Order: sequence, then C-alpha cells, then structure tokens
Amino acid sequence: MQKFKNVFVGIAALAILSACQGSGLNELQQEVQRIKDSTPTGIQELPTVIPYEPYAYAAFDVRSPFAELDPEYETRLLQIEEGCDTDLQPDPNRQKFDLERFGLDALQYVGLISNKREHRGLIKVQSGESAGVVQPIHVGEYIGLNDGKVLKIDSDQITIEAIVPNSKGCWEKRPQYLVIGQ
Repeated sequence: MQKFKNVFVGIAALAILSACQGSGLNELQQEVQRIKDSTPTGIQELPTVIPYEPYAYAAFDVRSPFAELDPEYETRLLQIEEGCDTDLQPDPNRQKFDLERFGLDALQYVGLISNKREHRGLIKVQSGESAGVVQPIHVGEYIGLNDGKVLKIDSDQITIEAIVPNSKGCWEKRPQYLVIGQ
C-alpha cells in the first residue's frame, strides 16, 4: 500500500508540473525578452568638460563694493564747491581702508608695535559688527570717516590729518588725534 501511495504522489506531481510547462512558460520567456530589449546595453558618453579660466580682477583702484560707508559721507565726498581758494578735496576714487568705515569715536588706540624700520599702531574697533577686533595701522594709511591720513604714530598718540568741510563749503585739513587708552 505504501508503494502504491508513493507512485500515486509521483504521478500527481508530474501531472502538475507538466501542466505548468504550457502557456505560462511561454509568457515568462516573452517577458524576459522584453526586459532584455528595453535595458540599455551601452554606457552614455561623458559630457565635455569646459576648462576653468580664472577671472583677472582689475578694479583695485575703485572702492570695494562690499565696504559699508555712511551714505551722507559719500554724497559729501562727491560735492565739489566752486569759489574755494584751494584744490583740496577728498579723492572719491581712492581705494578705502578697512578702518575708514568707522568714525574716530568708534576706534581706540590700544598699543604700538615697533621694529627697526617702522611703528605700527594697534587700533581696536569698539562698535558695530567688528567690535573687539584689533587692526594694525601704518603711517600713510587712512582712518576714520573724514579721509584722515595717519601722519605720525607715537607711543602715546596717533596724529591724523583729516580733510573736512568748512563753513564755506570748501575742504580744509585739520589735525585729529587718537590718544592711547581713550
């Protein structure tokens, strides 16, 4: 009886497998062929690489577009009054230094660094985004809002010659000082 049962199970399994072989296998082969046909076989060509060409910046003599200056001060610089005795006036095309963004009341002379050739003053910014920053300054550089040119750096003060408007609408040079610790 057991032998008969095993033979019967084997015939049933063979019948089931032979039934699956018919149309289902044919459909499976067609689907596999469709997938093979739609799959790309080659590698796409790489795009051409454009070589980098560096930009040569040639506007060093123009005011930096990133420097924030007082709008009233800029309009005052561009005013040229007639009838003045001298040709003295600020140069609006001169490149501005970092410390020209601040009035002298927002700057503090905090120290002096010296070597055999020169003295450098140390200026601390007391207000604005740069508060607490200490920057060196040399003789001949500009500082403050009034085209103040540094004439002399001593251990106790910095002497500055500023160009300011007078009551006639003309420009004149006036001495200004940054005293250490004030």
